[in-house]
Amino acid sequence: MTLLLVEDLHSYNRSSVNLSLVTEQHFCSNHTCDIFEVTPVDILTYVCKLAVIIMAVCGNLLVIISICHFKQLHTPTNYIILSLAVVDMLVGITVLPGQLILLNSCLKTGMIFCYFTLICTYCLSFLSIYNVSLISLDRLYALWKPLLYASRVSVKVMSKVIFITWIISLVYNLGLVYLVTTGRDDVLCIGDCSVALNEIWSTVDIFIVFVLPCSIIIVSYLKIFTIARKHARSISVSKKQTIPRIRSEGITPKASERKAAFTLGKLVLVFVLCLLPPFLTLVFSDSIPDALVQEVMEGAMLVHYLHSAINPLVYAFFYPWFRKCAKLILMFKTLNPDTALLIVLSNNG
Repeated sequence: MTLLLVEDLHSYNRSSVNLSLVTEQHFCSNHTCDIFEVTPVDILTYVCKLAVIIMAVCGNLLVIISICHFKQLHTPTNYIILSLAVVDMLVGITVLPGQLILLNSCLKTGMIFCYFTLICTYCLSFLSIYNVSLISLDRLYALWKPLLYASRVSVKVMSKVIFITWIISLVYNLGLVYLVTTGRDDVLCIGDCSVALNEIWSTVDIFIVFVLPCSIIIVSYLKIFTIARKHARSISVSKKQTIPRIRSEGITPKASERKAAFTLGKLVLVFVLCLLPPFLTLVFSDSIPDALVQEVMEGAMLVHYLHSAINPLVYAFFYPWFRKCAKLILMFKTLNPDTALLIVLSNNG
């Protein structure tokens, strides 16, 4: 009796393996694995992507240490920048290495690795654009209602807003991947790790992840430029009429607030420019030859991920405080706890 059960078990396992092979051959008939040959172009591509990964991880790590260590940088706006830097660093740690692994068309990834890469990609992309949206709204509120901003927007309040944004991103993207992959056969073809959204979910996702936050960013900065011009004219008229400056204090934002808004506007502009290629590719995908769609989309996504490495360069170029902090960190002076109280922000930012 025991021998018969063992034989039945072995036969069941063999039939399961055969069924799996038949299913994989059926679903993966269009996926082929060419002999992997390393060309100079491949080497250059890998070197460039490795450079982007190193820049994204190391550059954003400097931003994270700077804001966390120096007490003077503990402001609501800088906490959003801190959240964005954490996202960019995680892109360099999880998403970009995963993309490098998937570049090898002869490598078959497991379901766990595939879904982990997808969830990281979706969550971090969601968080990137909504962190930039938060920056836009933060600067708009600081310029539009300076007194209310100073009294209502604290580090604690901003921390709660950022935490809620991270939770929403995780819940939304986990739900999206779960709904899309429910009922799907656990068969992954060689070099394949993707989910197919139906028309309804594609429309909803594009609206939530692209249209809504980009609309917030554009409307916010149009309003910021309008407010800045209005205040500039008010100051000019006040000087001509020799009205004391005391009367305007408290109802107009400080010059440093306006400068911060325009400086962060450059960061927002870089992000939007890096975000446009993948979504333009999706919109005009019907006009792209089928043989080139995958290559064009991969290139567009690489440009999108490039902003994770560019952001620290933007900070270094436009923020004197970041250059000062980076110098102190690289010289290991931050190992002394007393350096947390150093004045790293000057009157000029």
